[in-house]
Amino acid sequence: MKEVPAIVHVELPRDAGGFVRRECPRCQRDFKTRPCRHDANILQRRLASLFPFENAHESFDEVPDWWCLYCGHRAAGDEWLTPAQQAHVEDLARSWANHVRYEQLAHVSRTLSLNPRPTFVSVPPAALPGPMSPDSDDLRTLPLVCCGEEVKALWDWEGPLFCPRCGTRHGGLSGRQQVRLEFIEE
Repeated sequence: MKEVPAIVHVELPRDAGGFVRRECPRCQRDFKTRPCRHDANILQRRLASLFPFENAHESFDEVPDWWCLYCGHRAAGDEWLTPAQQAHVEDLARSWANHVRYEQLAHVSRTLSLNPRPTFVSVPPAALPGPMSPDSDDLRTLPLVCCGEEVKALWDWEGPLFCPRCGTRHGGLSGRQQVRLEFIEE
């Protein structure tokens, strides 16, 4: 039997420029941001929601809200995964659950001298899924002056843009890029 590694690195795939794809839970449009320090907590929260364990309240920190680049929708950071990213995390959680179940059942075989008549045979699970493939480079890069960051937006989008980090509204694009800041009052 092949041993399961004690540490598995899980991260969101990046494109050639180092950007991570996000998808708005409301309008379902894709955009990209630079990876942030909260991505690990986002993945950990999603895994914990799919593979519950006893002390889940101790397992992760809060993640900040983000805004949709296009419609301005505000949602928790862990709601911005694309369907492909969500499917990968679900596969990983299911695979980990199978490995944990196998280890629990295989304990009987390892301690056979204490229980010489087991009533079942544990079957080794399939290997854990590998990392996701790198993302395609299919969006255009735009600077946002509010937070000093760059984002990648759809090529044909000419409406206003909202900063994914702070929610600041930037004026629409037409031909050459125009930047106008409008602050959202809460």
